[in-house]
Amino acid sequence: MTKNYQRFISFEGIDYSGKSTQVKMLVKRLQRLGVEPVVLREPGGTRISERIRDILLDTAYFEMHEKCEILLYEAARAQLVHQKIIPLLESGRFVIADRFFDSSSAYQGFGRGLTLDEVKQLNRFATSALKPYRTFFIDISPQEAQRRQVANNRTRDRLESAGIEFFTKIRQGFLTLCEEEPGRFIKINGEGTPAEVAEKVWAKIVKIWELHFNFDAAK
Repeated sequence: MTKNYQRFISFEGIDYSGKSTQVKMLVKRLQRLGVEPVVLREPGGTRISERIRDILLDTAYFEMHEKCEILLYEAARAQLVHQKIIPLLESGRFVIADRFFDSSSAYQGFGRGLTLDEVKQLNRFATSALKPYRTFFIDISPQEAQRRQVANNRTRDRLESAGIEFFTKIRQGFLTLCEEEPGRFIKINGEGTPAEVAEKVWAKIVKIWELHFNFDAAK
């Protein structure tokens, strides 16, 4: 049986979509309500998962096979889910994931060309069928991502170095996932200013969590 906790949401998007910025802005707004959500990133979030993250993003491992890559992601995810996410949810905390299993479906499935059914089976195994209640997909074009990458002038990690064709496949993958699960995914146009995007996210959050908060306090 799929475990679906209402207090668990995730954010997805291609690199440079601004999803991590949106997570930070959402947290600040929730804190004004007296709520301290727990933010966890993928890959990462635990001591073991962070070590795996270092391997996955290291440009020295350019020869990494796509099957090795997906299994490392799932290993990091399994540790995060069972060590952190499930215990936090069962204790009543609100959890926000900066990426979750949909990233594997998009990056390793659509991007790397692995069989999507196999990726989804691995996702289910690693998470013990845990799903976010809602998933925000912050959507930008690969061209906009490339523009932001140049403007950012940051050293690219192994995945960010893959090129625009790779990210075109990933974006299409996310769009397909949105179509497959319209009840869970919330697609947000991410090409406005961070503040403009944050207002769109907040309008949806109010509807999702309106039973838990007095949202007037965060206006």
